Amino acid sequence: MDGLGSNNISVVDMESHLSESENISRNLCGLVDMGSNGIRFSISSISAHHARITPCVFKDRIGISLYELQFPHADSLEQIPIPIDIIMEICSAIKRFKLICEDFGVPDKNVKIIATEATRIALNKDELLQEIEKETDWEVKVLSQEEEGTMTTLGLLASSADNETNGIYFDLLSGSCQISWIRTLPNGEFIKSEKVSFLPYGSGTITRLVRAIDDDDASKLKLFDDLKADFMRAIQDIQIPQDMIEEAEENDGFTLITRGGGLRGIGHLLINQDRDYPIQTIINGFCTSSKNFQSISDYLFLKGKIPNFDNSCHKIKKFFKISEKRSIQLPAVGLLTSALLESLPKVKSIYFSEGGIREGFLYTQLPASIHNQDPIIIASKPYAPLLSNKYLKLLLSAVPRNPHTAEYPIPEIVWKRVAPTLCNLAFIHASYPKELQPTAALHVAITGIISGCNGISHEMRALIGIALCYRWGGNIPETEEHFLESMENVILNQYDENSKKNLRMAKRIIWWTKYIGTFMYVICGVHPGGNIRDNLFKFNVIPIVIPKKVRQSNNIDEELDKDQSVATARKEKNDYEAVVSISRDDLKTSASVRARIITLQKRIKKLSRGNIERVKVTVQMFE
Repeated sequence: MDGLGSNNISVVDMESHLSESENISRNLCGLVDMGSNGIRFSISSISAHHARITPCVFKDRIGISLYELQFPHADSLEQIPIPIDIIMEICSAIKRFKLICEDFGVPDKNVKIIATEATRIALNKDELLQEIEKETDWEVKVLSQEEEGTMTTLGLLASSADNETNGIYFDLLSGSCQISWIRTLPNGEFIKSEKVSFLPYGSGTITRLVRAIDDDDASKLKLFDDLKADFMRAIQDIQIPQDMIEEAEENDGFTLITRGGGLRGIGHLLINQDRDYPIQTIINGFCTSSKNFQSISDYLFLKGKIPNFDNSCHKIKKFFKISEKRSIQLPAVGLLTSALLESLPKVKSIYFSEGGIREGFLYTQLPASIHNQDPIIIASKPYAPLLSNKYLKLLLSAVPRNPHTAEYPIPEIVWKRVAPTLCNLAFIHASYPKELQPTAALHVAITGIISGCNGISHEMRALIGIALCYRWGGNIPETEEHFLESMENVILNQYDENSKKNLRMAKRIIWWTKYIGTFMYVICGVHPGGNIRDNLFKFNVIPIVIPKKVRQSNNIDEELDKDQSVATARKEKNDYEAVVSISRDDLKTSASVRARIITLQKRIKKLSRGNIERVKVTVQMFE
C-alpha cells in the first residue's frame, strides 16, 4: 500500500468507456482504522456527486481495545506488550476485510490501514506491524501524534458544516488529549493554531489516575488543580487570535468543539437525561449550553458516578450508547472536563463531533471545491425537482430583501441553507396520505430519508423538519405538536439562556423557518408538478417602518405588544407587507389555490403574534 501522501485515491471523473460497475468500484475506498478502543473497517464512496457526505457502503468493528490491553491494571499505568494471540486475531479480521473489499470490487490501491495512538506507543509495535504485513500484504501507516491531530481535525471538518467549525477544539483520546483553535474560511478551507497543545490526559489515563487516588479527596482536588494549571498553560500556548477573542466576546463566548469517546459519553448522558429531546440516536452535531455541560461535569466529578438511578421505577437505569466501560470512565472524564471549563475563556456552547480518522482520511482525498459544499444541500439534492432553482428563486422573493445591498435581513442560516434544502425536499412526501405528510416531514432528518447523512448538526435537522412540516400545512396530531416544540427547543437550548441577544437570534431563526415553510405550502400548491410557470404567481415584500406612537395606538393585532420584552425588542425592527400577486382568471389559480392563500394570510398573522418581526400578507389580482 502507498503512503497517505499519494494521490492514488481521488474523486474520479466518470469515463464513458467504463461500465457502471467499474466506475462504482473506482470510487470506493476501503479503510482499516486501528484505534485505541476498537478496530473499524469501512468501505466508502467518494463519487463526486456525494463525496462531501462520505457515504459508507460497508461498516464493521471489532471490540479490541489496544489501549486497555496494554494497560490491564485499573489503577496503574504500567504497560505490557500486545499479546500475540490478539495480534493474530487482528490479522484474521483484516484478512476477512480483504475478502469483503474483493466482493465490493475495491482495488487494493484504494485500501489503507491507519494506526493511531495505541499502536504508536506499543512496546511491540514492530512485531504487530510486521505480522499484519506478512499475513495480509498490506502496509500499515502509523500516524505521528501531530499527523493524528491533523487527521482528526479534518474528520471534524468533514462531519460539520462551515459555520459549526469555529472555536476552541478539544480532542480526548485514550492516552492523551489535544487543545487547539480552528476557524473555517469562506472558501471552505480552514486554519488552525500553528501550535497544538498535547497533554498526557486521555480518558484511559485520567481514569487510572483517579482510581489510584481512590477516595482521597485531598489528592483528587490536587489533581483537579494540576489539570487546571496544565490546561491554562495549554490555552496560552495555542495563542488564540485577538479577532477570535473579540468575536467570542460579541457572541457571549466561544464554542468548544469536542471529539473523543469519553466526551461523546457525556453528550449521550445529557441526551438520555432529557426524555423530551427529539434526536436521541445521533451524537454528531449535538450542541448544548456550557451551563448544561458544566453541571453534568461537576456532578460526575463530585459524586464519582453517573446519575443512573431512575426514581420513577426504583431501579438502575441503562443509558443508550453508554457501555459499562464508559460508565466507569465518565466520573474521571467529568473531573477532567470540569477542570477544562474552569481554565478556558468564556464558553457559550459545546459542540459534539463524531468525525474521526475515517472521515479525516476521506476528506484528504477530496478537492477544495468539494470541501466547500454544504452537506445538507448535497444530501437533499438527489430528491430535488428538476427546476428546484426556480422554486428557490420564487420562495426567496417572499423574503424581505434590502434593495440597496441585495442582502436578506433575516438569519443567514434560513435563506442560505434551510430554504435551498426545503426546495430540494419539497415533493418527497407527495405520494404519502395527506394526514401523514406533515408528520413524516417533521421527522425527515431524524429517522427519515436524509437522517443518515454525515455532517448535519442537530440544529439543522430540527430546522429542516420544521420547515418541511409547515410546507405540508403543519396540521399534526397533539403528540407531534409536543415533538415540534421539542424540535424548537433544540435550537433554543444550545444558547446561553442568560444571553438575550443569542436567545433572540434563535427565536428569529425558528420564526423565519416557519415563515418560508408556510409560503412553500402555497408555492407548491400553485406549482405541484416540479415546474414553475412564469408570471402566474409572484411575491413582493415591502418593509414598513411604523413610528412608535402609531405602533402604540395601532388596533391591528395590538396584543402583540402586550409582552413588554417583545415590545422593547421590536423598537428597532421593521414590519413587512408581503404582497401576493396572482392572475384573476388563470386555471392555475383556481379556488383551491385561493383557499391556500387565505390560509397563508391566517397562518402568517398567527405566526406574527408575539414576534419581534411581523409580516402582513395582502393579495393583488391582475388580469
